[in-house]
Amino acid sequence: MVIKTENINTISLNNIDPDHIGLIVYNLKDDYSCLQNLHLPNRRTFYTVIYLTSGVITLNIDKYNCQLQQQQVMFFSPSTVLSLLTENDQKDGWVILFEEHFFTQRYNDNVLHHFSFLKTQKMQPQNVAVEQQLGWPMILETMHREYLFSHPDAKNILRSYLNIFLGTLSRNVNTEGTEIPKNEKEEKVISFERLISEQFAHERLPSFYADQLFISTNYLNRLCQERRGISAGQLIRERVLMEAERLLIHTYKNISEISFELGFENVSYFITFFKKKYGVSPEEFRKKQ
Repeated sequence: MVIKTENINTISLNNIDPDHIGLIVYNLKDDYSCLQNLHLPNRRTFYTVIYLTSGVITLNIDKYNCQLQQQQVMFFSPSTVLSLLTENDQKDGWVILFEEHFFTQRYNDNVLHHFSFLKTQKMQPQNVAVEQQLGWPMILETMHREYLFSHPDAKNILRSYLNIFLGTLSRNVNTEGTEIPKNEKEEKVISFERLISEQFAHERLPSFYADQLFISTNYLNRLCQERRGISAGQLIRERVLMEAERLLIHTYKNISEISFELGFENVSYFITFFKKKYGVSPEEFRKKQ
């Protein structure tokens, strides 16, 4: 089941709690309202982590449906299109919503991106290891208490606990301990991917992004081949195609409207561009979904 809408809305933490501090922590047993805004297809300006200790939550992420069950966790980056398909029945667990700048006000800009699970969206729930089942309640209850009491130093405490929680979550997801290597080349590619997400609809040339990063286009291509296995141009095209998929699946927009939104000069070029990747036209792709 996929819910369609006229537009994929972007939700900020202001829509959930106007008095937020860049992070919100909810106990699902006490308050389910934090998920009410997620029923229609949406993007978010914040990261989302849902840890369920009882009950079931059904979700759609991009074009995938999945069920989050007892002692499972899922995490969503802001760019994913997410909709909640579940009924409001009894559930228990935790929801953490946080903006990138909340984390980076204490840690440097790219530290968050070294948690590889936040960068590479996993479309299936992750089973929570026994050691996390034992350790997370204390961490999450402390975070929830600090969030509710809003003490003047709560932000610093919450940043520290968030870092601990993400670290143990990373350990749970990456059982082999594999993380993105922290080096200058990886930092450049991460910055490039950030820029693509911000400007892909209007800027398609690798040279534009190379200039923004103060490196040559050839060097940018070498970095992308080395770190991602594809060229800079292909990374840009993959992002455009991902957005085309989302608009075709989650909205009622016609092909002409989608083509315009993605910055194509004409519809026929968009159809050719899309068909080269998927082997079918955008309209045929939509019907199959």
